Amino acid sequence: MAIIHKWYLLMAHGMADRVHQLLNATSLKELAEVNSKDYVRWQSIKRGRARIGAEEVEHLGRMYPQYRWWLMTGEVMPDKGQVSPEYEEANRNLPNQNAG
Repeated sequence: MAIIHKWYLLMAHGMADRVHQLLNATSLKELAEVNSKDYVRWQSIKRGRARIGAEEVEHLGRMYPQYRWWLMTGEVMPDKGQVSPEYEEANRNLPNQNAG
């Protein structure tokens, strides 16, 4: 049982990192109405004063549907339209490979 528990903690930590990566690229105004309870909650999460919960992860998944799989697992499936911010940036930076 201890092995499963350690695995769970590693997954949770990785997911939290991915959540914070998305939060750093998202303005608070995109997440909630200014001065609302949700806005204050997102602000606390973004500043590291509160932990991310399942509702917030689901909200980010709705905002960024192309990142859902990556957000949950850290993996990409480009053939299914599931990518990561790094994957999208790498594709944007590829030189045009048209054969002419």
